[in-house]
Amino acid sequence: MNMQRFDLVKVEDYAHKGARKTRSWKVGKALSMRRGGFMIFVPEGMAVSGRLMMVPEQGTFGEIDLIEAYASAAEEFGV
Repeated sequence: MNMQRFDLVKVEDYAHKGARKTRSWKVGKALSMRRGGFMIFVPEGMAVSGRLMMVPEQGTFGEIDLIEAYASAAEEFGV
């Protein structure tokens, strides 16, 4: 089994000039492990809270794709 690599992404909602907007931040990396599970890497000193997305590294996800995936997952799980 090949180890898969992922980016950890935090999606943030904010308001700018009265308009609601969303932006994404890469906050770490993850690797799949041979025996199952993942090894998560978040840089030392970085505080992360809330929901994160784990997406394939260097995938075809642009920022719009990430935002749509985040909104879809949030809607599906009722959060």
